[in-house]
Amino acid sequence: MTTPLPPPAVPGDDSAVRRRALLGVGLRADLAGPADTARDLVLHRGPDGVDVAVVDGVAALGQDLAVGLTTLRGSDPFNLRFGFLGLNPMVQETSPVLAREGLRSAVVELVAADPRVRRVVDLSAPSPQDDRVSRRLDVTVSFEAVTGDPVTLDVGGLASGAPFGVLGTAGVEGPR
Repeated sequence: MTTPLPPPAVPGDDSAVRRRALLGVGLRADLAGPADTARDLVLHRGPDGVDVAVVDGVAALGQDLAVGLTTLRGSDPFNLRFGFLGLNPMVQETSPVLAREGLRSAVVELVAADPRVRRVVDLSAPSPQDDRVSRRLDVTVSFEAVTGDPVTLDVGGLASGAPFGVLGTAGVEGPR
């Protein structure tokens, strides 16, 4: 399936085409529910009937990283290096401080390993106010894409019903 590229906003301005080429295109996969990490493909009705929705550019990069952050490393039989190592410290560490630091390093490793990411700018994994929720994934990572776009990925409370996979970037349109 080929999706036609939108025309440039200004004649001669190919920044949208370059952004799409550098950051990728993928099928849009929204979360199935607020308390789950499963994703469903999104369909949309167009002039030629029903088709699969796509994401491109920064939205595709953010979706790919969000999927990576919810996939256990080694669980994909076709790509054993894909996934996140931060789930192990959350489950195995007895100290909440060590679990949080293991989580932070795993997030930075996953984001920085993506060739579409130029550099990680900031990462916050705040300490929970209540020790009973110390195993909750609540991370916000800010980075710069290879296109120069600043991106913030808020992982939210994974499988806790909190908003998840919120992507923010200045001046760039999100998923359609």
